Amino acid sequence: MKQWKTIISVILIFGLGALSGAIVTHKIYRQQMENIIRDEPKAMRELMVQRLNSKLHLDTAQLEQIRAIAKQTHAEMKSVRKKIGPEIEDVLSRSQAKIRAILRPDQQEKYDQILLERRKRHENEENGK
Repeated sequence: MKQWKTIISVILIFGLGALSGAIVTHKIYRQQMENIIRDEPKAMRELMVQRLNSKLHLDTAQLEQIRAIAKQTHAEMKSVRKKIGPEIEDVLSRSQAKIRAILRPDQQEKYDQILLERRKRHENEENGK
């Protein structure tokens, strides 16, 4: 009987350890995804660098060079987005107008609210960067 208690205790300890590890891993992964969803460039760049590192086993010098390249690329992409931003806004506005035209009045109100919330979120992100 005493042997069973020992075996169950060991299994319970390993099980709790595995559960704790899974919870911590999930929370870390979730935080990374939230950062990426919020379009935090540093989080996105670091995730890209870590994925390359896990597949290519980069050395320290390569990691730093890739981080610098990713940072420069982000700056260039930001510049391109500024140039084409008004055109994209035009396309989105036309699309939203077409969608709104096929909705019922009650749906239009909800749709307008969705668009307003999206605009506010976008403005907050722009001001926060």
